[in-house]
Amino acid sequence: MSKLKDVTTNAFEAEVLKSNIPVLVDFHAVWCGPCKASAPALEDAAREFEGEIAFVKVDVDQEPALAQQYDVQGVPTFIIIKNGQPVERFQGLVSRGKLATVLEPFAGAEQ
Repeated sequence: MSKLKDVTTNAFEAEVLKSNIPVLVDFHAVWCGPCKASAPALEDAAREFEGEIAFVKVDVDQEPALAQQYDVQGVPTFIIIKNGQPVERFQGLVSRGKLATVLEPFAGAEQ
């Protein structure tokens, strides 16, 4: 079972903006090759950081308003949101190592 939860515009505020832990939002599309290639690294990171960082997916084709709101110009785009505010963003194919480097400062951090 995937550790990455699909989030819609309706659930975004509750699941992401009001989360009591940082959230990595994966803006992706089903047709995107780099999105598919990044999936195993994301699943590994979601298991490793479980309870410290939440992981959600937003399909840009299904939720274009969210993609526009967060100025997503290409997929995959990853945005870390902490206390309702974007604090980090990166895009493109990600490896497990890159994810660990970016996420570690947010893991277990004081909210």
